[in-house]
Amino acid sequence: MEVTDAVAWPFAIGGSISERLEWLTDLLEPPYGPPQTRKLRQAPRTVFNFDGLESKASRRWMETLLAANRVGLWHVPLAIDTTEIGAAAAISDEVLQVETAGRRFRAGGNALLLGNTAREHEVVEIDTVEADSITLAQPLARAWRAGAMLVPTIGARLTEAPNLGRFTGEDAPYSIAFRADEPLDWPGDLGATLYRDFPVIELPADWTNDPGFRPERLVDTLDNSIGRVRLYDLAGVLRPEIRFPLTLVGRSSIGAFRSLLHGLCGRWQPAWVPSLGQDVAIKAVNTSTTLDVEWMGIHEWELQGNRRDIRIERRGAAPIYRRITAAVEVNASTERLQLDAALPGGFALADVVAVSFMALSLQDSDTNLLRLWDRDVVSSEVSFKGITHDF
Repeated sequence: MEVTDAVAWPFAIGGSISERLEWLTDLLEPPYGPPQTRKLRQAPRTVFNFDGLESKASRRWMETLLAANRVGLWHVPLAIDTTEIGAAAAISDEVLQVETAGRRFRAGGNALLLGNTAREHEVVEIDTVEADSITLAQPLARAWRAGAMLVPTIGARLTEAPNLGRFTGEDAPYSIAFRADEPLDWPGDLGATLYRDFPVIELPADWTNDPGFRPERLVDTLDNSIGRVRLYDLAGVLRPEIRFPLTLVGRSSIGAFRSLLHGLCGRWQPAWVPSLGQDVAIKAVNTSTTLDVEWMGIHEWELQGNRRDIRIERRGAAPIYRRITAAVEVNASTERLQLDAALPGGFALADVVAVSFMALSLQDSDTNLLRLWDRDVVSSEVSFKGITHDF
C-alpha cells in the first residue's frame, strides 16, 4: 500500500551536496534596444542533490522506504541550513534552543532532529521562530541531547528513482535528487547601491578560481558556403560575458547571496556588473571631474555602452561609480578621461584598489547552483551577459 503521509529522509548525507534554484523568464531580446523580461515563477523550483552510503540494516530500511513511498512526499532536509540544538531537550518539551538567523526555519514548517543513527530521528512541526529558539506545535516524543543535529525540511519528491550501487551485497552508495513540492521563499534584496536606477552587483570573487571575461558582441553570420563569410554586428555595442566563482562563509554571507538571487530572479532583473579587472590605471587626479590614466587607446574610438561606466574600488571606503563622457590623448603614455560628476571630497589616489568597467547585464541563465562545503561555507558561480541599452 502506498504511503500517503510525508516520510522523513533521515539518512546520513555526504559527498556532493547542492541546491539548484530554477527560475523561469520570458525574455524578448531585440538586437537594437533593451530586452523585455517577464518573470513566470514567483519563486524558483528547487532541486536538492546529495550523496550517501548506507550499509546492512540501514541500507535495507532505506530501500524499504524507497519501495513503499515511490512518488510520495518526503520530509527532505535543507542540508545547507543544518545546525545543533544548544541545550538538552526532554520528552514533552515544546521549545528547542537553536540559532535560527540565516536558516530557513519557518512557522508552519517542519524540522528534523537527528541522532547517532538514521532510526534515531524525529520530525517536528514548528509553531513560532525566534532568533535563539523555535517553539513546536506539539511536544517532543523523545529526549534529545545538547548538540543533536536539527535541520529544517521541505516537502519534496524524487526527481527519479536513485541508482543504488551494489558496492558489496551489504553496502549501497547512491546519489539522489528531490524536487521541492512547495515554494521555498526567501526575501529578495538587491542591495542598497543603485547606479543609474539599477542595482550594482557587489560580490567578492573567489580568486582561487579564475573569473572569466569575454568581450562578446551580438553577431549575425551569413555564409552561403561559396563566397566569403559575412559578419554583422547587430547591436553595435559590446555585450560582455562576465563569470566569477564565489565562496560564501558564514550565515550572513550565505543569506545575503540567497537574497540577491531571489532579487535577480534568474534572467529577470538587470544589474550593473563590474569586470573585476584592473581596466583603468589612474596616474593622477587632474580635476574633480577629470582623471589622467595610463594610455589605453580609449580616445581613438567612440565611447559606447558597457565600456564607459566605471567602478572605482577604494580601501576603507565605498566604491565610486562614474560614467566616462569624453577621452583625449595627453601624450604617448597618458589619456585624460572626463567624468559625468565630480569625485567626492577627500578622494585620494593612494586609496584606489582597482578601476573596472561595468556592463548592464542579465544573468546568463535561469538556474543557480549552491554547493555545500561545510556547515557554514557555500560555493557558487554567477554568470552575466551584457545587454543592449542607452541608459
